[in-house]
Amino acid sequence: MDLVAEFDRNRRAVGGSGPTRTITLYRHYPAGTDEVWQAWTDPARLARWFEPVSGDLREGGRYTLTDSGTEGTVQQCSPPHTLRVSWEYEGSVSTVRLTLAAVSGGTDLELCHEVPADEHWHRFGPAAAGIGWEFSLVPLAMHLAGDPRRPSDVLEDTEFGRERTRHCATLWGTAHGASGVDGVTGDAAAAAAARTVEFYLDPG
Repeated sequence: MDLVAEFDRNRRAVGGSGPTRTITLYRHYPAGTDEVWQAWTDPARLARWFEPVSGDLREGGRYTLTDSGTEGTVQQCSPPHTLRVSWEYEGSVSTVRLTLAAVSGGTDLELCHEVPADEHWHRFGPAAAGIGWEFSLVPLAMHLAGDPRRPSDVLEDTEFGRERTRHCATLWGTAHGASGVDGVTGDAAAAAAARTVEFYLDPG
C-alpha cells in the first residue's frame, strides 16, 4: 500500500460550541460494511491494527484498551452502523462515535471525537486527538487490505511516522483555522498544531 496516499484519504473537520469541541474524520474503505464493523468490534481483529481490548463488550458494558489504559462504557452498539463509547483517559472524559454507511464500492466511515473545551484543547487544539486517530485509520486500511506489515513497524518511531505527524498536525491546524471554532486565527491554530508536534515528537 502507498501509505502517503492512505493518509491523504482522510478528511478532517472541527466543530462544536459551549463546553465541548468535535474532531471528525471521514474516509472511504473499499470493503463491505459488515467487514469494517467486524474489524472494529471483534477483539482479535482489533488487536491487530489498534489495541487489545478487554471487558464486557456489550451495550452498557465497560471496556479497557490494555496498552494505553483508556477505558469507558459502550453507550451504543447498533451493528453494523453505529458504535458510541465514552473515552476515559487520565481523568479526561470524552465521547467517540463511529458511524458506518454502505455505499457503492465499499463503506464510508465517520469518526467523531467530542472532547472538553478545556485548557488542553486551547493549548493543543484538534491535532492532539486528531493525529492519534489518523494513525489508527491508516492501520485499519492496512488490515482490511491484508497488508502484511505491522503498523507499529511502519509508523511508530520511524522517520516516515514523524513526517506524517508533522503533516497531519499542519492539516488539523488548517481545519481548525478555517472552522471558525474558538474564533482562532490561522496563525493561532498553526501555533497550537506546532505545540502538538512538539508534544508528540519531543515530549521531554
